[in-house]
Amino acid sequence: VICRAVLRCPVRLKCNHVFCKECILQWMKRQVKCPCCRQPIDQNQMLVLFKLSKSIGRLSIKCRNAQQGCRATFPLSNEYLHISSCPYEWQLCPHEGCGQQVLRKDAQAHDQSCSHWRQPCPMGCGTLLVRENQAQHNCYRELQQRYVAERRKQRAIAANLRRKMQRMQSRMAQIRRQINLMCESLEVGDLEIEAEAGTSARTDANAAKTILKNVSTVHTIKVKWVTNDDKTFILGSTILLRAAQHTILQIY
Repeated sequence: VICRAVLRCPVRLKCNHVFCKECILQWMKRQVKCPCCRQPIDQNQMLVLFKLSKSIGRLSIKCRNAQQGCRATFPLSNEYLHISSCPYEWQLCPHEGCGQQVLRKDAQAHDQSCSHWRQPCPMGCGTLLVRENQAQHNCYRELQQRYVAERRKQRAIAANLRRKMQRMQSRMAQIRRQINLMCESLEVGDLEIEAEAGTSARTDANAAKTILKNVSTVHTIKVKWVTNDDKTFILGSTILLRAAQHTILQIY
């Protein structure tokens, strides 16, 4: 939208029409034609009119707060400087929750009577002062009360931690007893397994020895009935039998 007010940073288009720079840039976001003659325009062909801007800045104007009572007049270029210190400028109350607008010249009086006034203690104790407790405020008492409250809080935290540690120690002791019982059970089971294995091994060894003795006796009996021509066969069988007997005894 073209403001049609006093030119701010005037620029001239290639069609020689002059506009505020901000206004014409906003216009070009919608269409790239001159607002007056509708000719195509290009941002790169804009020319900033510095001399015209200086001439406009020297024009004398009235304060925008003239209706509030300001009678000041000043060059247009000094408008922002005057507004920043004009006593008739509306201001919002800085206290949270108030929201009332007051003139700058009345701000101090409003601050003295504002019900939402809040201010940290100027002595540095950190207490937020209000109208009700400002006169009775005592930094030493406030700090002492805060210290006592903090001390109670720390003691409560320490007691809670001690209770938790006791519960953890009790739980660890219970787990340790369970582990010891499990280890004892495993040791007893291993001893029983070793005893059973030893008894079974001895039984198997005795049985093997008995079998070998029986086989040796039978072989000896059979050897008595073999003729002299088979001595070689008897000697080989005896060697094989002794080897088998030695192997069985090593195994058991």
